[in-house]
Amino acid sequence: MAEFAVYGKGGIGKSTIAANLSAALALAGKKVLQIGCDPKHDSTRLLLHGRRITTVLDYLKETSPDKCRLADVVHQGVFGVHCVEAGGPEPGVGCAGRGILTTFELLERLGVKSRSYDAVVYDVLGDVVCGGFAVPIRRDYAEKVYIISSGEFMSIYAANNILRGLKNYDGDYGRAGGVILNSRGLGEEDIRVRCFCEAVGLPLLECFGRSDLFSQSEAQGRCLVEAFPQSPEAGKFKNLARFIFSPHELYPARPLSDQELEEKILGRTEAPSFVSVPPETGADQDTETVKTEDREKPSYFSKSLVNREPLYGCAFSGAMSITTQIGSSVSIAHGPESCAHITYQSITSLSRRFLLERGIVLPYVSAPPVISSEMNEGVMIFGGLEELRKKISQIKAEKPEVIFILTTCPAGIIGDDIRAVLDLQDKQTKIVPILADGNIAGDYLQGIIMAYMEIGKALIDRNLEPEDNTVNMVAEKSETNALAESFAFGEEIFGALGLTLNCRFICQSSPEEIRRFKKGRLNILAWGDYMGRAVRSFLENEYGAEFFDDPLPVGFQKSREWVRKLGAYFNKSDKETDAVIADFEKPYRQGIEKLKPHLAGKRLMVITYNQDIDWILGAALDLSMEIAFVGILDYSQDNNFKTVFAGRIGELRVSYDKAKRREDITRIRPDLYLTNYGSQDQELAAFADTIPLSPPAGFLSGLKLAERWSGIIKMNLKEGWRDDEFLYRKYRA
Repeated sequence: MAEFAVYGKGGIGKSTIAANLSAALALAGKKVLQIGCDPKHDSTRLLLHGRRITTVLDYLKETSPDKCRLADVVHQGVFGVHCVEAGGPEPGVGCAGRGILTTFELLERLGVKSRSYDAVVYDVLGDVVCGGFAVPIRRDYAEKVYIISSGEFMSIYAANNILRGLKNYDGDYGRAGGVILNSRGLGEEDIRVRCFCEAVGLPLLECFGRSDLFSQSEAQGRCLVEAFPQSPEAGKFKNLARFIFSPHELYPARPLSDQELEEKILGRTEAPSFVSVPPETGADQDTETVKTEDREKPSYFSKSLVNREPLYGCAFSGAMSITTQIGSSVSIAHGPESCAHITYQSITSLSRRFLLERGIVLPYVSAPPVISSEMNEGVMIFGGLEELRKKISQIKAEKPEVIFILTTCPAGIIGDDIRAVLDLQDKQTKIVPILADGNIAGDYLQGIIMAYMEIGKALIDRNLEPEDNTVNMVAEKSETNALAESFAFGEEIFGALGLTLNCRFICQSSPEEIRRFKKGRLNILAWGDYMGRAVRSFLENEYGAEFFDDPLPVGFQKSREWVRKLGAYFNKSDKETDAVIADFEKPYRQGIEKLKPHLAGKRLMVITYNQDIDWILGAALDLSMEIAFVGILDYSQDNNFKTVFAGRIGELRVSYDKAKRREDITRIRPDLYLTNYGSQDQELAAFADTIPLSPPAGFLSGLKLAERWSGIIKMNLKEGWRDDEFLYRKYRA
């Protein structure tokens, strides 16, 4: 079986030539299959006397996979030519390239190649614009590739692009058969095409000039070879069909650069000059701001995107972790059900663990309302907006205050514009689209930042004014164990100072809380990491929000200073703030004295992703421990290490190479080794403990961690499994 792919710019008569070649091959006694790979599904129209046939993709929309039959999509045309049309979505929606892939997969599954065709002709849309339309030039399909071109520059440009696509598949392997000129009647067309053929090393196989016979045969709904079999044009098709079916030399793709193409075809030796846009009226893409009418508009990107690091998690999941924190809302995952399922399991994992371990039910994240738009392969091809609209209409019957729509990778790839459903929102239900596009838009942190921004823009009332003695808690981490403890600490301090919590932006919040965000006089970050700083920057720039200098404090020293600063901001007396501090200082001092006998003088080594560890170092120094070594690893979520204890650390390594960890532990020989995740290296230290990536806020955080160290050392705990190798060797010997 011989398989040929016919490519060329759309609108130059490519399908007409392909159909006439198929007819000529059939007249020569060949069993021929022509597969039209164009969403317009008109490749085989002339072979079928104008009859429109069911396309493969339309067939798949109505037929379950187990009911598919090859006879339903293969139709017989003139001279016995078998015809298949791939079909595709309406213009502007879905992914036609994915449709080509699906068509070929179905035909292969149904055994089309077992029908013993002598020739298969693939008629493919225009340029090689994506992987889907490049399927026919993969080596397991087309043996030979022929390019149709007119003498117009853009047609030749498309021909050159096809060679680029072919080279990406083949390298120096030869499958290009040559070029066929279909003239548009322009001057010097053949000269330009011959010049192009010479430059890329391909033969010009045939030239078809302008002829009324083409339009007359098409008016009859027939191929020229059928309508005018004795014409010179029909003779050319028969000769060409005979040539391409016979063995002949094939050539490797040798595409030109854009500049070379312009030089060869247009005779242009210099790039055209353009008037540059003045900087003050255009966009400076090298900065993090875009200027609009003399006002700089900041951009907000995650650390991994800014530093071009590997992406951790996907933006869709990150955005979903925020939208599900808002009550009276539904989050629609616009994508496959699996995306919604996996993200749902991730979001609820903490609450399920709390329920199993401690019997605690967390109401907002135990069963968040997450719905999938149930995007399948057919939806990816034809677009998913119709199904999305149906889903929104169903959800609106439950009268949620907000419907969030979050795009996954497939929705982003096919370019579904979910903003087209905004006409479905009304006074009862707000619709908020978030174009997360899976991990196309970025990583998990980027999705979180995007969700904060879109929720703020959609729900915050800009017309409200701050009220006295009110605060907002901003950028809490809903997925951490420290969430409840940190919030409780903040509430306790606010209450002791006579302050009212106005809004948690965004954690276990209601739409009404978000709406009244601007009533908060002072905004306080729950964590001062990269995420918190990005959200702060957005709220400052977008709403003029005033932020407290420091986030919720972790550890005794920072908590003491934080309470004093907060009291001063709200004009509280020293007596009031000192009373609050005294309630925590006494138990802290008592705890330190109790632990000192067990920890004083112990050598401490810390290797961690945490960028703020002063709460640990401060407690260790209060316990008279020796801080022998600190190594700060590069962390995907932050890059802002600071310490006030640098002068009291034996060795400090920032951007620490974790490959040196084993060597350094052996060299330092710490009494206590702290890290975030357990590893085999821990066995080199006398004792080891883990550090939470997001520690709880408060005066006693460092003390509580130190109590664990003391317990480990007092009980001289050593994991029994570390003796397994010794015992195994002893009793196996």
